[in-house]
Amino acid sequence: MTFDEIMAPIGARRFLEEHLGRAPLHLEGPPEKWAAVMNWEVLNRLLGASSIWAAGSLPLVLDKEPVPAAAYCAPAPGRDGGTVLRPDPGKVKALLRRGATLVANDIDQLTPELRAFCRAMEEALGGKVQANLYLSSKRRQGFAVHFDTHDVFAVHCMGEKTWMVFEGRAEDPIAHPMFKSLPMEHHEKAKGALWKEVRLKPGDLLYLPRGQYHYALADEGPCCHIAFGVTYPIGLDVVSYLFERMVGEPLARANLPREPGALARRLAALGDRLAAVTSDPRTLADIQAFVAGFRYPREDYDLPGLIEQAPSRWRRRHEDFRLVEQGGKTLLVRTSTREGVEVPAAVKELVGWMVGRADFDRVELERAFPGRPAAQLDGLVAQMEKMRVIVPA
Repeated sequence: MTFDEIMAPIGARRFLEEHLGRAPLHLEGPPEKWAAVMNWEVLNRLLGASSIWAAGSLPLVLDKEPVPAAAYCAPAPGRDGGTVLRPDPGKVKALLRRGATLVANDIDQLTPELRAFCRAMEEALGGKVQANLYLSSKRRQGFAVHFDTHDVFAVHCMGEKTWMVFEGRAEDPIAHPMFKSLPMEHHEKAKGALWKEVRLKPGDLLYLPRGQYHYALADEGPCCHIAFGVTYPIGLDVVSYLFERMVGEPLARANLPREPGALARRLAALGDRLAAVTSDPRTLADIQAFVAGFRYPREDYDLPGLIEQAPSRWRRRHEDFRLVEQGGKTLLVRTSTREGVEVPAAVKELVGWMVGRADFDRVELERAFPGRPAAQLDGLVAQMEKMRVIVPA
């Protein structure tokens, strides 16, 4: 599923231009739209793999209050040694019957479909995507009114749930105690007027920019949605980068003077040096590379193929392959025969790089496109081989 398909019916371009970071959006879709991403069979299978869960990855909430781990977990041997608090399936089921909300954290790597979904989002949005699943029922409100410190794409999979979305919005909150420890009195005052009561059904998607106040309430029957949270590079990432750069500066490592006048001069000197480092072309190149690669690694295994001997270097089969722009589309054309095939926008740059070289190897390809997932590089190389554009050298 491409990001354009995820954001149907308005599509990716309109979403990016009109809604991303600007305003909430409710999209209705056919009931089966997310069936491959999550369904009851897949959820039962994941929850049944009890050894992958712990109190932190499978919390429960009842009537807006976290259920203490001791109420549904027991000590068990951890997969990496030591002891963990592992959810007891019998106790978890009993709490679910009472209407508790179950949260399955960090599920975005647990199935091929979830990995592919998140990969499509990361490539389109330029952010890191993390997914939590929420299972609730019996019209019990799991969480009080709140905002999230990331963009939320709530993909509704099973059952029905009503979301109350408010006009209030915190300004660019981040996962820091400054925002995480705000009292409920603050949230109640800051949420503002109701923007819209949104009824989510299977196939629907609700987008909330980070900071948007909301809460949700399930129907009597069970319902399930996945909240795909997206974080983006921010200014504080540059501050972290500058810290590492300044470690090499004697001025930054020197003890601060105690005399006020000398301290003021030292701060001014540090500010000047930081300004110089920030304007350094190397800094721009480093931050550009950081932004381009800002996503989680999502690798798939291709066994037994990856163990078998595979080519690591390829050559262009003919010199007359060219990329041609025509009618708003990009075509890969062999000029001698005028045969051509349309190239998706997502891989246009990659294809152009490959046909622009007499030969190349896997390392050169990775260095040229450091932000691209290995699965995408391997898939495109295989496709170009299949089309006989390139052949093993």
